[in-house]
Amino acid sequence: MSESKEQKINEILKNALKVLAKNGYENTTIANIATESGVSRGILHYYFSNKEDLVSKVLAYSSENIIQTTIKGIKGKTAEEIADNIIKDCIQSFKEYPDFYAFLFEMWCASRRSDKIKNELIICSAKVTESIEKVLDEAIQNGILKKSIKNTEEMSKVLLALFNGIAFEILMEPSRDLENLKYWIQVRNMILSILKSQ
Repeated sequence: MSESKEQKINEILKNALKVLAKNGYENTTIANIATESGVSRGILHYYFSNKEDLVSKVLAYSSENIIQTTIKGIKGKTAEEIADNIIKDCIQSFKEYPDFYAFLFEMWCASRRSDKIKNELIICSAKVTESIEKVLDEAIQNGILKKSIKNTEEMSKVLLALFNGIAFEILMEPSRDLENLKYWIQVRNMILSILKSQ
């Protein structure tokens, strides 16, 4: 794929994410996305077979961006530092990608009616879990976390579920102060209990 074609597709995917986060899956049309992207509907149909295909690709693209920009930064030299970095990157992610989380929950709803979207959601969730698991496995190999920890995959799933739940709460209460230390101290304690579990 040529760079200009890839750039055009990525720009469409970014714009589609905005529209889907704002309007929801059911209320978004190819025409809405084309207008937001400044392209014709024909261009969208050239790159994507239908709305379901476009939405699945938005999910894959946006999830990959989240992995690249946030999860890679959650390493640390102690369990406490890892917990602090997880929280820091979580807050940064909520601030930088608010549309992603609205879109993510919209996709969860849409996945109940679309196997294609459901499969892509499962793949994206697995990629995020694998990325977290790699960080935890590396921390065990480096002696930062206990070698007796046996199931980093399950720990990764629990951490992802925790932050998806926090994201949902923030969507429901957008005025929440993301810098509220009292809130994050509780989250930090939960993360540490997961990281230090046997």
